[in-house]
Amino acid sequence: MVVSEACTVLPMTRFNLALLAAAVVLGCTSGDQTDGVAGGDGLSTVDEPAGRAASEPGLSDEFDDAATLSQWRVWHEVKGVAATHSLLDIDSSNAGMMTLRPKSGGWFDDFEAPLIYKMVRGDFMVEIDVAATKIGSPDAPPDKQFNSAGLMARDPRFGSGRANWVMFNTGRQLGDQIASEGKTTVNSSSVLELIDGPHRGLLRMCRVGNVIVLARQLEGEPSFSVVNRFDRVELPQDLQVGLVAGGWNTSAEAPDTSQDPDLEARFDYIRFSAIGAEADCVAQ
Repeated sequence: MVVSEACTVLPMTRFNLALLAAAVVLGCTSGDQTDGVAGGDGLSTVDEPAGRAASEPGLSDEFDDAATLSQWRVWHEVKGVAATHSLLDIDSSNAGMMTLRPKSGGWFDDFEAPLIYKMVRGDFMVEIDVAATKIGSPDAPPDKQFNSAGLMARDPRFGSGRANWVMFNTGRQLGDQIASEGKTTVNSSSVLELIDGPHRGLLRMCRVGNVIVLARQLEGEPSFSVVNRFDRVELPQDLQVGLVAGGWNTSAEAPDTSQDPDLEARFDYIRFSAIGAEADCVAQ
């Protein structure tokens, strides 16, 4: 991986402010991560439809028709738990966009947040045009820490200590940092990397065999570049793939639920396509 921006590597199993401060590394040159094998007892399942190939029609959405919201699955509804967002609509709050405002929380270890998804089988490329904006100030990023929006590919099986997924987002991260975040979680142990960059632009997630590649072309960047590559051999063929937003609000080990996030995630589109090789993830 070639990275021109400053990046922060946070190899931890629990949020720890001192560790975060000590783990800042500038000029990182490698984002590859080989992860352990998930599995064992304690897994729960939900009734999910069979995954569809990325080449099939009906997965992509330009978010210009409010009626397409019914085609999306909302994880907290599927799971049967309390809502994790305060606002979700298509072509209503913002014309031609999906708008998502999370409640306090985030995707880290066993913690969860909004996930709006479809079931996808096998290899895929998914691209979004996203802006992680401050509520009431659409040209600005959020002020609160770890308020960000992006993509996720997730094993639909779950249970305490059995969360397995990859996430890619952009927005406000640690402290004053505006950056993209690539995060891999194996058996509820999260490892993340932050790479400086704008709070809006294009994000891609590509699955090719056992590898998940993350690439970005954020505002002002001339082309797509790979920022993370994760070996996730244990993930099943059918994954939940879609849109996420989080409002952690703090650098502590758990989200600050005493305050509301100031994130409004705006998604202009999500586009799925077939992929033949990792190099396709940065093709223009």
